[in-house]
Amino acid sequence: MRIGVAGAGMVSGYHLAAWARVADATVVAIADPDIGRAGSRAEAYGIGRWFARPEQLIDELRPDALDIAAPVEAHGPLCRLAAENGVAILCQKPLARTSAEAEEIIASVAGRVPFMVHENWRFRPHYRQIKQWLEAGLIGAVTQVEMRVHTSGLIPDAAGCFPALVRQPFLAGLPRFLVFEVLSHHLDVLCWLVGDLRLQAARLSRVSPAVTGEDTALLELQTRTGAPVVIDGSFAVPGRPVEIRDNLHITGTRGDIRLSDTALSLQADHREEHEVDFDAMYASSFENALRHFVETLGSAGAFETDARQNIAVLRLVDEAYQSDGGLTVGPRSGS
Repeated sequence: MRIGVAGAGMVSGYHLAAWARVADATVVAIADPDIGRAGSRAEAYGIGRWFARPEQLIDELRPDALDIAAPVEAHGPLCRLAAENGVAILCQKPLARTSAEAEEIIASVAGRVPFMVHENWRFRPHYRQIKQWLEAGLIGAVTQVEMRVHTSGLIPDAAGCFPALVRQPFLAGLPRFLVFEVLSHHLDVLCWLVGDLRLQAARLSRVSPAVTGEDTALLELQTRTGAPVVIDGSFAVPGRPVEIRDNLHITGTRGDIRLSDTALSLQADHREEHEVDFDAMYASSFENALRHFVETLGSAGAFETDARQNIAVLRLVDEAYQSDGGLTVGPRSGS
């Protein structure tokens, strides 16, 4: 399968490294408005062609699929471009800035080409293991879920820099930061693990002076059976790792499942414990998602993370901001 990549920013490096490990696919070119950046990415990963415009890439090389690793505001035009040219779509999450905008993208593509949203969190091996335990009924019916996502990414380091913004500078200007850009991953994972969720309440705030949007959030949700689900997130927790390391506790009628910084455990009729390497899991999630895309295209099956499924997550995201009545922020330093 011949792949074109649109976007040469930070996340494209993870995409390209993962594509190199997918045996049945080859990246034939990369496009980015910054032609120098596109060329640097291409040379770093042994890709022979690069372009400033994705239209050029598609016109000249006619790839089988377009991997969209561009900023969210470019997703709609790039999806439409691929669909108009009969090119399968793999689009980085979130599909759009709002669920309404995502609906517009889907309507414009209208089922003309295969369309998967690259939501890779659920492809992490520890979440695949949790899914197996739940489907096997090892902890019985789920009665409570707690997800904690705490990092120190917005705590200044010794040089006065904010590690999360060094890695992804664009985060600083996002009007919707934590829920939209980060916790949408966790909403997708939890919907996949325990079924559709309904939002009950959301509380959003900003602690760090370095960002525009919220960096702290508490989401209260409920499963279809009424089990409470809580997502507690913050990028400004002293003492926590800079990297995002999920902590998850799923309680059932016959046992529980716990994911911590270093281990995944099952406590039920029998016990299991697995070591967790979050850095390795992060890299493997890209490879696993891309392999799923290729294999599903080959079998003409259904994608796990199709566009409609991503809209369900975006609706929860929209509802979180509406529930909070708009961003509730703390005072900025010096203001």
